[in-house]
Amino acid sequence: MTTIFLALLPVFIVILVGFALRKTEVISTEQWAGLDHVCYFVLFPVIIFKEIAAADFSHVPVLQMAGAMAISVIAMIGLLVLFSRPLMAGLGINGPQFTSLVQGAARWHTFIAFAIIPLTFGAQALSLGAVSAAAMTPLLNILCVIVMARFAHETYVSPGQLLLSILKNPFVFSSLGGVAWQLSGLELPAMALQVLDMIGRGALGLALLTVGAGLRVGSVVKEWPPVALAVVLKLLAMPALMAATLWLMGVHGEAFAVALLCGAVPTGSGAYVLARKMGGDAPMVANMLTMQVIAAVVTIPLVLWLAGAR
Repeated sequence: MTTIFLALLPVFIVILVGFALRKTEVISTEQWAGLDHVCYFVLFPVIIFKEIAAADFSHVPVLQMAGAMAISVIAMIGLLVLFSRPLMAGLGINGPQFTSLVQGAARWHTFIAFAIIPLTFGAQALSLGAVSAAAMTPLLNILCVIVMARFAHETYVSPGQLLLSILKNPFVFSSLGGVAWQLSGLELPAMALQVLDMIGRGALGLALLTVGAGLRVGSVVKEWPPVALAVVLKLLAMPALMAATLWLMGVHGEAFAVALLCGAVPTGSGAYVLARKMGGDAPMVANMLTMQVIAAVVTIPLVLWLAGAR
């Protein structure tokens, strides 16, 4: 486990550098927003498309892996919604805050996962991470929008509006584009691969800096019960649930470990954007992400160690 921790330590150091840069105001708030926008809408969609479109999935249990991850996401959100009333009463939270708990427990941070995968498994394993993106991103967006519409007291969301919001997500259309290219049977031209590599090469480090810049330390204490529960559910319960479904679906080896990692990373920064747009508690989402990133320094190496990624 110590070896895994040391291998992943650079990821968290880069996150801390991003936090320090924001605190010292070397880069302004507006500039950070622009950097995050570029990562979200350009750099990572390029990585996802390229990894899916160019990968050889002939020896990868794609359907079993994707199915297990989808079942885990549905189970986590379904259980939270089923017990929404006792949870809100017990934690003393309202509907918008409950939606933040759901997002904090179920979503995943693609930036962090894609930074850890090549360090632990090698660059070739990014294609497995791309399978995870294709399996979870569209589903999570659908379910989280439905939860927001139900519990955040937002106006009615029509099926058309829901479909449009999903298709506008850059991770969704890049995943679907990669899948479509795979199904076409065509090979990506060498020049196209070089261009995509050049665009995506700087994405991981820059994205981790923006993760650090988005951390908010100091406002967590007053909301500690739901924040603490989100940490436990996302970093411990979700990996355990995903490990069980992956095992039941017959997924083993590197595919098992990569899928488990994608389930074990903190919640995604997209949760903050959705909470802000649909009436959720965006500051609570930021607090959950902050505490999850801090706790993940310990929990991710533990999960990888238990998965056998030594």
